Amino acid sequence: MCVPSADGQHVRHGTCLVLGILAAYFTVATSADEAAPWRSLVDRTIAETCAIRQLPMKRPVEIRPMTTFEGGYTKGIGSTVWEEHYAQAWRDGWCAVGVYCAREDRADGNNRNSRNRPRGLYDHSANVLYVDVEADDYAGTVAHEFTHALQHQNFPALNALHLWYNRDLAAAGNAVIEGGAHVVGWSFRPNQRARLCMMTPDEGGSRQPRWWDWAPDDFKAHEMFPHAFGPAISLEALLAEGTDGLDALLANPPLSTLAVLRPALDGPVDFIRLPVAELEAALAEANCEVGLRNTVGAVGIWGLFNIHGVAPDDSPPGFVDEWAGDRFAHLSCPNDNDDEFAWLTRWRTAEAAGEFAQRFKAIASKIAAYGGVLGAVPTAFERDRSVVVATPGLTQTLDRLAESEVRTFTRYDDWIASGCYPQDACYDPDRGSHRSGQRGTKVENSCPAGGPLPPAFSDWLSRIRRARDPSERRIPDAESLAGAAGRLAVFCATNAVRNSDLKNACRASYGSVGYLARLDADPEWQLLPACLGSQDFRAWLESTYYADADRPFASTAIVPTTYGAALAAGALETSGAAGLRALLDSPPLATLAVLRPEVSAPVEFIRMPRAELAKRGCRIGATDSQGVLGIWNLLMDYGEAPVEDALPSFLLDWRGDRQSFIRCGDDQDSPETGWVWISRWASPQAAETFATHYRAIAPDAAQETGFSASARVDVDHDTVRITAPSLHELTPVLKDRVEVRAYSGFREWVADGCFPRVDCN
Repeated sequence: MCVPSADGQHVRHGTCLVLGILAAYFTVATSADEAAPWRSLVDRTIAETCAIRQLPMKRPVEIRPMTTFEGGYTKGIGSTVWEEHYAQAWRDGWCAVGVYCAREDRADGNNRNSRNRPRGLYDHSANVLYVDVEADDYAGTVAHEFTHALQHQNFPALNALHLWYNRDLAAAGNAVIEGGAHVVGWSFRPNQRARLCMMTPDEGGSRQPRWWDWAPDDFKAHEMFPHAFGPAISLEALLAEGTDGLDALLANPPLSTLAVLRPALDGPVDFIRLPVAELEAALAEANCEVGLRNTVGAVGIWGLFNIHGVAPDDSPPGFVDEWAGDRFAHLSCPNDNDDEFAWLTRWRTAEAAGEFAQRFKAIASKIAAYGGVLGAVPTAFERDRSVVVATPGLTQTLDRLAESEVRTFTRYDDWIASGCYPQDACYDPDRGSHRSGQRGTKVENSCPAGGPLPPAFSDWLSRIRRARDPSERRIPDAESLAGAAGRLAVFCATNAVRNSDLKNACRASYGSVGYLARLDADPEWQLLPACLGSQDFRAWLESTYYADADRPFASTAIVPTTYGAALAAGALETSGAAGLRALLDSPPLATLAVLRPEVSAPVEFIRMPRAELAKRGCRIGATDSQGVLGIWNLLMDYGEAPVEDALPSFLLDWRGDRQSFIRCGDDQDSPETGWVWISRWASPQAAETFATHYRAIAPDAAQETGFSASARVDVDHDTVRITAPSLHELTPVLKDRVEVRAYSGFREWVADGCFPRVDCN
């Protein structure tokens, strides 16, 4: 339930959900049978989460599908099920400050549309974990939410973070709650693992807020703050002290968003008790009631000024660093647009107080118009290191506001011990400890104490540490590598001019090395290659550049840019810059070696018998090599291979091929023209399999390939010859006079003159 606060902001039992601590306050039962289809993945994920987080589970947790959660999303509040009266008080109070005033939210505060449901949440009062089991990948969500269960069961004082009571403290405390859960949950997702790894404490380096599209405006100023800034804090603690570091953050979370934004300024915070009785008395004749009381905090002030054009969105104005504490009260009066407002802010220097007052005065009229709830424009009054903001109806209380009771705290546990001042009694930190899931699928006490971290998690942390080591992550002489990549590009373009397969394989080398060199020079991305293993790197590129799920491999460009980049990332991971140089010195000879580096068979290059064909009045026009990539694409285009990342196994036995367009006779329109395609295979079985697939697609593929639907397909042991009907008489020449040379590597091919060329250019 939601226990009422001492200063009158009651929320009825069973009617609210605090997004910051992910707690729903009512549940809907689901049977164990309904949970069965997804239970095994949930159980496995929870077991791994226990091992990662190293905390005991003190009471069973019930698992329910997210579809049984009846809440919704309210902008500026989060996922909530508040009675409209309290939701309206919340919105009007923040509108009086000058934020959270979107009209659609005021009209629809309890939007229960399923599209607004979160992917998961943990109800700490009922020990229920809701998860969207219909999502494609919900293991990370389960890990995130179950981490919340362990956090709240082992650190019950976290329950004192009131969303409706001290928004700044809630945002700060939830930075370590959400940050710790993100670190665990993201470790289950390759792309998110990379994002965490790429975060760096270095100035000018990657920052997680960029990925969260952080801007200190509107509702994001508080609601998104924990997610934008929390992961970095938690990751640093984990790297420095292991899970003990995460526990230390939860035992004593920061007292303000300023302490999160500026850890070096983590000093005492003034908690204020406003003279509520005097404010009500000043408006007794107007019959106004005290509504929302809350704390704006450093990030809220930054957001307020950003919304109204007097603060940037990339960093707080300097004076915000001198914030010491604040508290406001909104008084709701009977008529529309006649409310009153009072706000006391305290600063460490008079200069900072003066700058706050100056900026507030510049936008005061905008604030009143933006919120649309106040009866008049508020005014800022400077009082040494304090600033009192008040609407005209409360100016008679300025002295009393300036002299509000203040208590200063430096630690969260001291604030808890005080009774959560300015309350008279603290929120019950043990609320819900007697509850356990009763009606759904339960996870019993399955978190053993101690034990090693899962190897995959430990390996990931080791990768992060290596990535952050400047001697490990930098590519020495990246400019020289880029130059070598350029020279290889020119060489391959010149000497593989009639071999698309080799050109694509070569491009996978020089293009990907050049790409890694560019990433290394970019502070935002320089850690990426070190943070991703070669397979994860390929997956990241595919999701980034090739989002077409229907045909993810239909373009030849994807091999150089994804498989090739993975090849380069693997070389860097194994041998550092020397591995990249080796890749440029001896790139793969065929796309098969890019797609499947483990296949190390020689590649066969084919030279058509031009002289013998000329004796028969025939000449070769266009000629090329399709390679494994070209054949794979052709088979996928016509339904003979899966679209998914599943290279047909027979293609692993490809050894070489050449297509040539042959014209016989002097007449340009001579009927004796057509295509010949000769391919070589490691086994007769593979040759026959290719021939069978080709016969199946020939009628439909004739226009694309240029081959006649009635082209002759001959299998001769390990060779397949596809010949246009008009060129059947050339079969003996093509069988006996075609020259084939096999090469084990790029340097061997170059040393032989770049066959089928006479000599390399």
